[in-house]
Amino acid sequence: MTTATISANTRRMRGAVNRDTRFANTLASEWLKLATLRSTYITLGLGYLLSVATSAIVGIALGSTRDTWSGDISPITASMVGTVFGLIVYSVFGVLTVSREYASGTMRLTLTATPDRRQVFLAKLTLVTAIVTVAGVATTVSMFAISQAVFSATGMPTASFTDGDALHMVLGLGLAMPFFPIMGMAFGMLLRSTAGGITTALGLLWLPQIFGEFVPTWFQEHILSLLPSNGIDSVTVSHIESTPAYSAPLLGAAIAAAWLLASVGAAYIAFQRRDA
Repeated sequence: MTTATISANTRRMRGAVNRDTRFANTLASEWLKLATLRSTYITLGLGYLLSVATSAIVGIALGSTRDTWSGDISPITASMVGTVFGLIVYSVFGVLTVSREYASGTMRLTLTATPDRRQVFLAKLTLVTAIVTVAGVATTVSMFAISQAVFSATGMPTASFTDGDALHMVLGLGLAMPFFPIMGMAFGMLLRSTAGGITTALGLLWLPQIFGEFVPTWFQEHILSLLPSNGIDSVTVSHIESTPAYSAPLLGAAIAAAWLLASVGAAYIAFQRRDA
């Protein structure tokens, strides 16, 4: 091996190390910005507490009225009702990780300190994904555990993590929790607006659920089934596969992935091309 070849390899290795180091520094910087904001802890804590408290309250209400039931209630599904608040609050968190920097003007400082926008974008995406994944799994596991304790105390049927459906729903919902926060981050970057990002993310999340029962079956099968929330639900909630607005799990996963890639890809392109 010639001296020139060794020198070239050394330069490539140093360049790779420097890129890795720069990304590590960017990731640490973005983490520091989130970790030093009180709103980060308030938002994540609120999402967790509201979710767990809602599931516990619903469990108490169901237990106190069990003699009036006209049918069976699934202890698995009933324990996950608090997910609604987790999805809403964590989606807001995703939007805020980007939109507040645009609102305050600190995005210019961020890009001055780190001109490589790819690293900034990837660092934000990595942190939102990791933080909400941990928060999401902690939320769904806590909801399930507390709800089953309430159900047991009130004489209702219970389930355990050893049940296949329970594990599928609890872990599935927890691991899928970052989906809308990531889309929220993307919409916040595309629109540069907290209100616009939150409205878009929550609109895609809840409008199909609100109006789904009021539209014809054809519309549910061919329109609502192609929306991201229905795609995610098709993967995480096994008992809805036969509902017109939902797809088979693999198709639902493909639909959700397409929405995620499209929104994140559009945000990345906009972030690369537009001024801060």
